[in-house]
Amino acid sequence: MHATRTICAGILSVICLGPISQANARAADPEILTIVDNPEGGQYVYGGLPGKRSVSDALVFMLKQVHGHFGNKPQVGKFFQSRGNGSIATFFSVVAKYQGNKALSGLLIVSHAQDNTASAAVLIDDASRFATTEPKMLRALSAVWHPAGSTSGSGKSASAPAATLPGRVSEVTGGDHSAMIDLPANWRLTGVSAGSLTAIGPNDERVSLGLIYQNLPFYIQGDLFAAFVNANNLVRQRNGMPAATYDVISATDLPGQAIQVIYNVDLHDGIGLRKGSARVGFLGPHAIAVSASNIPSRFADRENAMLLDIIHSYRQNNAVIAREGAADLARIQGEADRAAAQAAALNQRREANAAAFDQHMGDVDRSHSSFDQHMDDIDRGSKMTQDYILDRSVVRDNDLNERGTVNNSYADSLVRANPDRFELVGNQDLIRGKDY
Repeated sequence: MHATRTICAGILSVICLGPISQANARAADPEILTIVDNPEGGQYVYGGLPGKRSVSDALVFMLKQVHGHFGNKPQVGKFFQSRGNGSIATFFSVVAKYQGNKALSGLLIVSHAQDNTASAAVLIDDASRFATTEPKMLRALSAVWHPAGSTSGSGKSASAPAATLPGRVSEVTGGDHSAMIDLPANWRLTGVSAGSLTAIGPNDERVSLGLIYQNLPFYIQGDLFAAFVNANNLVRQRNGMPAATYDVISATDLPGQAIQVIYNVDLHDGIGLRKGSARVGFLGPHAIAVSASNIPSRFADRENAMLLDIIHSYRQNNAVIAREGAADLARIQGEADRAAAQAAALNQRREANAAAFDQHMGDVDRSHSSFDQHMDDIDRGSKMTQDYILDRSVVRDNDLNERGTVNNSYADSLVRANPDRFELVGNQDLIRGKDY
């Protein structure tokens, strides 16, 4: 039987969570955190967080607790953002300075509700066995934890309803079961892997969601759509198919080095022109993230709404992705320089996942205001998280009316030397387009 105990959220001093400051303790909600000892090793903790906070605030708050308890900053891995319920998760590793420099691995999950309350869970164990104990702890946690913003039942995302889909509609998945989608009976799933999914319809309608093109044999020099075309045609060439011909109709720049493109495409497969849409995100000089769809032009007007509903029903299975990530974590652990090598690899994957989990915009005729706000929240959260991880602060020069991001030690020296001229900019005062 699991050894279970509870502690007040104003303490957060057991397992991986360090003490909260007095200000936070006074503002804490009367939530209860439950600590569970896993019989086969490791522990997990779950419960509500104090006060009202955004997903980004909650994430930074929890990383600081881990840092404070173990005496070293956690090395953060890739981020998993669930569709629709405001939750985010990440793997991390940390060398426990206060526990004999023990190498530990963990999984942090933060969930956010519409009323700005947040809850969190942390799973942690020795790095040598975390890949084995994490799936069991995650299953046990899923049975007892009801995070902020979650829904009961099947856990399906409350995205665009599938009621407009014709005929019998069912949730389907395959491959490694890391993603699922609602499809009519006459559609066919063609692939599921590492959160990506592809499917095809009876009239050769196609959707490809959450794809990542890596190790591309060319550099991306400012033209993301050209990079997508080159990557896609390279894959087609390797599979013995002719290169597709693209004609751009419209292109919209998006925050976070991404672009949304509407286009016509001819795959030279005898079907003729297709209407297509793609969101392409920059992941590095040799990698892009893509969510795309196309439909034969003669069916576009009749089936566009159905295609959008199919796209909006796409979601990823965080539990599966988490287990796959844990296995990756275990494989790359080893020598004394494991922590540094692991941090570099996981940071690269984090950047890839941030774009890959940003789902296909889909309906370009709808208002962009909610999407822009969503992207701003992600960009702001990314800025806050990166500044914490990289020990950076934003400093404002009141004399010149300028601001910039510098390391913490330099920022402190500027403010101490001339507090009337220089001041630190709080997270709530960050300005889009200047600070991130």
